[in-house]
Amino acid sequence: MSFTSDKVTEYLSTFYRPVDDDLAALRYYNEENEVPLILRETEGLLSFLLEILKPQHILEIGTAYGYSAMFFAKKLPAARITTIDRAPAMIPVATQVFYDHEEGERIDFRTGDAADVLDDLVENCSGDDLYDFVFIDAGKSHYRDFFDKAEQLCRPGAVIVCDNILMHGWTVDRSYEGAKRHRTNVKYMRQFLDYIYEREDLTVSLLSSGDGLAIIKLHE
Repeated sequence: MSFTSDKVTEYLSTFYRPVDDDLAALRYYNEENEVPLILRETEGLLSFLLEILKPQHILEIGTAYGYSAMFFAKKLPAARITTIDRAPAMIPVATQVFYDHEEGERIDFRTGDAADVLDDLVENCSGDDLYDFVFIDAGKSHYRDFFDKAEQLCRPGAVIVCDNILMHGWTVDRSYEGAKRHRTNVKYMRQFLDYIYEREDLTVSLLSSGDGLAIIKLHE
């Protein structure tokens, strides 16, 4: 669900162009089956960022059915992608998606609790294994923990993008429908946003695009 008005979202969607027909089919399947995936508007912004940054090693926290990992792999034919998920319902589907596509050979799918997987990566990652782009789209109350661990895995000057920071508007206004059920997520998301803005060694931009994005550049 986009935080932008439906009319604006529908208009912008008319300009959507998938990377290729194969990825388009995967998107339509996810949308028809109401599987969580990056919004079209978000994909457009990510595509623009990737075109400029041209990262070679990408870390994704939150795989779902594998759409965004496939998007990264198709958009950047030379890039290596590590993606993490723990949901039992998601793992076999994403595994099959990666198996069925040649781009999947460049995707390192790690399963398990993201905090544990990230700890393992931190312990074993150095030099050429460091990441220059990170996409966080998982448990919203854990963004601070994900960010802190991801930061340890990044090269100087890397970019970290956090999706869904507005959480359907709940982060902004708790009167939105459903906000009360997600009080804890709202609290931790607000704390995370305050934290990254208080860091003078980070360059941060918060956008209302899609369901809200935080774009964070680590200082070199």
